[in-house]
Amino acid sequence: MEKQLAQLYNKLANQVINMILVEWEDVYFLGEVEKGRSSYSTVFFYTDINKNEKIKSNNIPETYNVSKDIYMELWMELGDILLEIYDCFGENGQKQWEQLSLYFNTQGKFEIEFFYDVMNENDGGQLAREVIWAYKTFGLKPEAGTYSRRVLDEYLRKL
Repeated sequence: MEKQLAQLYNKLANQVINMILVEWEDVYFLGEVEKGRSSYSTVFFYTDINKNEKIKSNNIPETYNVSKDIYMELWMELGDILLEIYDCFGENGQKQWEQLSLYFNTQGKFEIEFFYDVMNENDGGQLAREVIWAYKTFGLKPEAGTYSRRVLDEYLRKL
């Protein structure tokens, strides 16, 4: 299982790298799979060296004038790899996680964490989990006045 997972992690990282069109420094990836594979999502943020800022994966087409169709095809492939990792756990008798958080950089650093039982009816949904993860993981605060910022502010009030 470890060898299979290592190959899948490499495949996931390479897919992310293929989606980044500029020089980058580090990547933060969040993948989610609901129990029973009823839904899944992927998102990543990376540091664009030239802009010296974090770019959200969903903003790649607009930021770099890339075909949305090509981006969506690559994004779907990324989701397929996430599901391969998820299935690997089940096929090998391991508890299946709900969130996979991955970090890697150009110097070869690689960190991965799995979270279990984090999705529930009262968690605010996928966007809220993403906003909170990004804040907790690398300190991202969404732009003031946005829905995402209201989600983060509500989360912080409850702490």
